[in-house]
Amino acid sequence: MKSKDKVVTPLHLLQGLTQTLNAHLSEACDQALKDARKALEKLNKQQTKLEEKRAEAESRLAVKQASDQKGVGKAAEKLTALRQAETELLVVRKSVEAYTRQLQSDVRQTLRIAKGLQRIEEQASVAIDKRNNPAAPATRPRRKPKATA
Repeated sequence: MKSKDKVVTPLHLLQGLTQTLNAHLSEACDQALKDARKALEKLNKQQTKLEEKRAEAESRLAVKQASDQKGVGKAAEKLTALRQAETELLVVRKSVEAYTRQLQSDVRQTLRIAKGLQRIEEQASVAIDKRNNPAAPATRPRRKPKATA
């Protein structure tokens, strides 16, 4: 072992763990929000496509009804199925929107709580510095004594 190699102490481990945990936590929160937004975008695209199909089906049904063509019942069934699919998609979309709002709230709260980990990391760094440089001045400035009148 070289004389310049650092000895890993519990303080070093604590510092490394808090750094790693903060980094992974932040990445996980970002990824969860991205995934939720992608799911919502996908549902919005599906809704747009269904609306277009429904509008097309309504116009076909109107043409068939106006000209007394065959297949009015079939066109009406297709329109009903499209409307039902739209309703189901709307329910799912509202659910995903609620989940996304809750997720955003959870992320804010998680990151607020995780600031405690940053303080632990800073305290570990200060402790390591104090141990390595015992003669170094304190990192906090001392308070001036109150003047008495």
